[in-house]
Amino acid sequence: MSSLEVVEKKNRYGKSFKSFLNEWMILILFIALFLISVVSLPKFRTTRNIMNILRQASFISIIALGEFFVILIGNMDMSITSIIGMTSIYFSGMVANSGVPVFWAILIVLLLSAIVGVINGMLTVYGRMPSFIGTLTVMNILKGIYFIYSKGLPISGLPESFNFLGAGYIGVIPFPVILMLVVALILHIFTQHTEMGRSFYAVGGNIEAAKLSGINIKFISVFAFVICALLSSIGSLGLTSRSLSGNVMIGENLLFDVMTIVVLGGTSLTGGRGKVFGVVIGALFLQVISNIMILMSVNTYWQWVVKGIILIVVVVIDANSKHD
Repeated sequence: MSSLEVVEKKNRYGKSFKSFLNEWMILILFIALFLISVVSLPKFRTTRNIMNILRQASFISIIALGEFFVILIGNMDMSITSIIGMTSIYFSGMVANSGVPVFWAILIVLLLSAIVGVINGMLTVYGRMPSFIGTLTVMNILKGIYFIYSKGLPISGLPESFNFLGAGYIGVIPFPVILMLVVALILHIFTQHTEMGRSFYAVGGNIEAAKLSGINIKFISVFAFVICALLSSIGSLGLTSRSLSGNVMIGENLLFDVMTIVVLGGTSLTGGRGKVFGVVIGALFLQVISNIMILMSVNTYWQWVVKGIILIVVVVIDANSKHD
């Protein structure tokens, strides 16, 4: 074997190993963190605590999967917190105050969320506004509307049966966990095994090449915002069902965690790279860290610091990986 062949073989396997690490690093870190926690923290390894981690990660994972699609095309949706608040307040108001059946109230808030997604997409695609600015503006408008509607107060009185969505069990498995896995599986099949699903990667990876290949860039871009809004609304319904009341503040502190989860799961902030199950693992990873800090009685403010450091690290790694 010539020296040139040896070098080529080394480069090929070196790149393959590096690609493997880039793709599965979050899974490796999650398994390591989980095993260390099981061994070192007796309170962590209880069945009740582990099920609680899974339940806590479920709906924020669904919301993060929505943001995943927008980031995958190289944009960002800042309005998810207001979509969550809007869904919670209007759903609760319709059911508790107006007597609308739960099924129809769910359909109405999902439709409202889809309309918000279309508006976000239109502002970005046709209005040529930076997605950060456009969705931030929509966020404030929505917040003003549902604060006026609710006067800033919670709306209680939802039926007990609705609590199953956020706190029910099928056998020994929490229903939210099953819902999260079903949503993730559907989205995985969609993104990996359908032409439309792969179009999101094409648009985020190279928009000019995607255009030349015949992909409807504008439709895919708007559709990404619609998916994000719908999944944010579904996540909001789950969070609302836990307390059986609508709350204007329900999504206020979720944006940072959602962004951290998406990037932690291996999604590139510049678009074109990421996996559905990477987002799910990212949500579990962040929830395990939060759970560990709670069990160790770490101050809430220090928890914010730790999460901030995690986001800085993964963004720096993502940015530098593009220059390798």
